[in-house]
Amino acid sequence: MLDKQHQLEMVPSADGIYGPVDALQESLSEQTALLTLSHTVFKSGYLYDMASLTAAAHAVGSLVLWDLSHSVGAVPVDLHAANADLAIGCTYKYLNGGPGAPAFLYVRRDLQEKLLNPLSGWMGQHNLFDFALEYQPAAGLRRFLTGTPPMMSLALIEPGVELLLEAGIDNLRAKSLQQSDYLIQLWQSELAPHGFTLKTPAEDHLRGSHVSLGHPEGLRIDLALINDMQVLPDFRAPDNIRLGITPLYTTYRDIYQTVIRLKAIVTERLYEKYSTDAPIVT
Repeated sequence: MLDKQHQLEMVPSADGIYGPVDALQESLSEQTALLTLSHTVFKSGYLYDMASLTAAAHAVGSLVLWDLSHSVGAVPVDLHAANADLAIGCTYKYLNGGPGAPAFLYVRRDLQEKLLNPLSGWMGQHNLFDFALEYQPAAGLRRFLTGTPPMMSLALIEPGVELLLEAGIDNLRAKSLQQSDYLIQLWQSELAPHGFTLKTPAEDHLRGSHVSLGHPEGLRIDLALINDMQVLPDFRAPDNIRLGITPLYTTYRDIYQTVIRLKAIVTERLYEKYSTDAPIVT
């Protein structure tokens, strides 16, 4: 049962696109224990200023937890420079890990001995082979482990990370912005006349590496894009068709063909054969 003294407050975005930065800063107080945000917002791709919001939270004595799932591998992230406290993320997106790839966490060094893992497990024990009945957490970051790490998944993620390091994150960010700019230009010329709306910030410095387009028939268009056009986006309710740009291997031709196929789905009404019932995986 939750302690009634703890309250969870959600600060909504006014337009569903831009992060509510001013409202977040106004909500911070000495009663705030933890601010948690996605660095790149999963629906719109809005990119928060990590350093400034971390500083604002620290000014009132709050810790900050950043979700890097839609940033790592596509957007430069400097946790040390931002003085970040905590971060989590996944490796199956821009780190090329694929389904089942391991997640990761970051705990600032001075917090590692102060925080505990509520899910105590064998790999996080001080002496793994002591098998004592009384659990004693390991020192440092290892205390946050639980069971045996998935060794095959860890091995498979290494070449994906090595490719990113070879390419250079600054180079990848530059290409990502050029490609998302190109996609937004194509949206304006080819898709906006057919009812598509831009649901991602147009400003480069406020955008991650995916572009979301809205349409009243978004779900059925998404299904037609997958099944008829062999393009794999994803859909987020109520109307977001999310197009991820992985700059390591996404080409400008890929982007152009995707836009032309989206246009064809609407002009030829190919989406009409699909149900409005959302499948389990979108």
